Amino acid sequence: MYLIKKVSEMSGVSVRALRHYDKIGLLSPQKQENGYRYYSEEDMSFLQMILFYKYLGFSLKKIKELLKQEESQVLYHLKNQLTLLQKEKQKLLTLIDTLEKTIASQERRVTMSTKEKFNGFTYQDNQKYRQAAVDLYGKEVVEEAIEKQKGKEQELTDGFNNIFFAFSENRSKGISSAAKETIVLAEKLHKHLCEYAFDCQLEVFASIGRGYVQNVEFKQNLDKFGDGTAQYICDAIQQYVKEKEI
Repeated sequence: MYLIKKVSEMSGVSVRALRHYDKIGLLSPQKQENGYRYYSEEDMSFLQMILFYKYLGFSLKKIKELLKQEESQVLYHLKNQLTLLQKEKQKLLTLIDTLEKTIASQERRVTMSTKEKFNGFTYQDNQKYRQAAVDLYGKEVVEEAIEKQKGKEQELTDGFNNIFFAFSENRSKGISSAAKETIVLAEKLHKHLCEYAFDCQLEVFASIGRGYVQNVEFKQNLDKFGDGTAQYICDAIQQYVKEKEI
């Protein structure tokens, strides 16, 4: 059995928060005649699950509902938690590796490739981008894209990043956005969208290209591949669409 102060020290949850959990019926330990709260090992296990659910973004109200479910349902949610945390762990390990290489490149003058500098960063999975897509192309189109992407999220993102890196390399070599090899990349990007997102008509693809420049956040992220990359890709897309429509 643990007193509330000890539980706070062990879990990192403030005494005030623990008292609030008790007040709302989320985690109510035994209370003795002296008014002290005593937490059992079972209470500590419940607190662990509460912290897991909080980390994953669930509200206290939703957590309370989840904790009332049958053991089989709780196990299902715990397995989902494990999957999500394993994905988060892999992202963190990748970013740690990228940071270590960046530090090494600064301290030892080790050369990093452009691709290594951005390893671990993704630009297509942010929720606010989904909303921007809904605003631009409609909810039905976006929902179709999401359905097609299920289970292929990493493949989708890697494909986009590889194409964007190739655009950046062409630009750094001084190759025109209207050059044949750049137009080939625009076609590759178009096909990638059609395969993993939705049946992207040429006029919509042209609109997406303009969005890379007009949307500030899209532009900033693409320009991480090299200043001017967003405009370069936009110009290449417009040229590709123009040639396909002839």
